[in-house]
Amino acid sequence: MKRLLGAVLAAGVASASMAAAQTPVAAGRRAIRPDGVPADRPYSPGVLVGKTLYIAGQLGLPGEGATRADMTAQTRQAMDGLGAVLKAAGLGYEHLVKCHVYLANMEDYAAMNGAYGSYFKDRVPARTTIQAVALPGGAGVEIGCIGYADLGAISVVRPPQGSLPAPLGPYSPAVWAGDTLYVSGMGGQDPLTKSVGEAVEAQVTQTVTNITTTLKAAGLSLENVAWTQGYVTRLEEAAGLSATLEKAVAKASPPAGLVAVPRLPGPIRAELSFVATRPSAGGNNFGVVWPEASVRAARRGNTIYVSAFAIPGGGDVGAEAREVFTRLGALLKQGDSSLADVTQVTVYLTDVADLPTVNDVFRAMFPADPPARVTIQVQPQGKERIRIAAIAAKP
Repeated sequence: MKRLLGAVLAAGVASASMAAAQTPVAAGRRAIRPDGVPADRPYSPGVLVGKTLYIAGQLGLPGEGATRADMTAQTRQAMDGLGAVLKAAGLGYEHLVKCHVYLANMEDYAAMNGAYGSYFKDRVPARTTIQAVALPGGAGVEIGCIGYADLGAISVVRPPQGSLPAPLGPYSPAVWAGDTLYVSGMGGQDPLTKSVGEAVEAQVTQTVTNITTTLKAAGLSLENVAWTQGYVTRLEEAAGLSATLEKAVAKASPPAGLVAVPRLPGPIRAELSFVATRPSAGGNNFGVVWPEASVRAARRGNTIYVSAFAIPGGGDVGAEAREVFTRLGALLKQGDSSLADVTQVTVYLTDVADLPTVNDVFRAMFPADPPARVTIQVQPQGKERIRIAAIAAKP
């Protein structure tokens, strides 16, 4: 069992007593470390802040030998890893509200769906699924999630039937967790004609329409959006996605990140994933601009959402990573926060072979109770070797 957990829990750090992590609602911030997790990991399997549990990416590994694990087995391995972190926090799969699924090959989408869906009895979380260029350890799948301790404050948003494209897997359009709404990744299919526009601008426009429909069903609008993550499959279309999105959400102006990936579900070439909050959560958008780069963030209540950003690189990945995290700290300072408050980081590498060096930087930047982390390889959008997105939260 310990060997299995060591392979599954890609975010593990030093072992700690499971009994110390049983209370589902923590008074402050607490790293969640199931028994059996290897002690050499530079980030936490989970971080619990108040009622919200941020879970690091869990890998499904193919193994070695003549009979390698198929996608069903790999997905179960990743989901079992999530379950171990949930259990250590006193929670279960029913507490999951949003998951990100990263596949090494989109052809495995159906097999992943079958195994993934078997872990949920009734309500399923919101979900975003993309194909990565590569995953750590040669994994076929990586799954990172967010959980919420108060089941009474979790509910699914269901827009009128036929107003959204039919789901391609076991996921909810959007899920409330307290005052935060997690919206599934959506593409630009027209729910009436089932068609997808050829131009990426048309796809993004329809995607925003689909998301607006979902927000309206939740009693919200685009002005309530706190964070947006965009995915594009053609580098030459990245500018079109960004410009169309910026125009569509001009009034809200939430922080928006963009990464380039090989493939998305179905025929779509652009996908957007949103987080929104109730107006009562309050907050503001802010950012920092440097001569060669800028980064934007939004504070909603005690949580700060930082859009994916990079700095021009191409040289030493260690120096580039240190500079990226230093600038993250400078940004968070503008929101009366710091690196010590970071709960989850998504690391987008242009070469997964750089991960050991990034691990060293991660240890230096987060020496105690580090955040949960997801790491994937994506297409470079310039000369950068690392791009990050982050969430910081205070109790």
